[in-house]
Amino acid sequence: MPYALFENEFRLSRTFPTATDVWRCAEDCGLVIDEVNGRQRLNEGYAIRPCPPDAPEAEASDRMMQKI
Repeated sequence: MPYALFENEFRLSRTFPTATDVWRCAEDCGLVIDEVNGRQRLNEGYAIRPCPPDAPEAEASDRMMQKI
């Protein structure tokens, strides 16, 4: 099942094949906090959750945006 980044109940990202891929996306966006004990966590209100896959036309649109 694919995963995405959510803020509260709203999906913010496209779907990714693994939760690890979403974690990397969150790091790239500056949404990961380094804790004192060396662990990392998402900013408050953000979560990585399983979700239905994107529609094929949404994936094609996403690829086009990456080329621009």
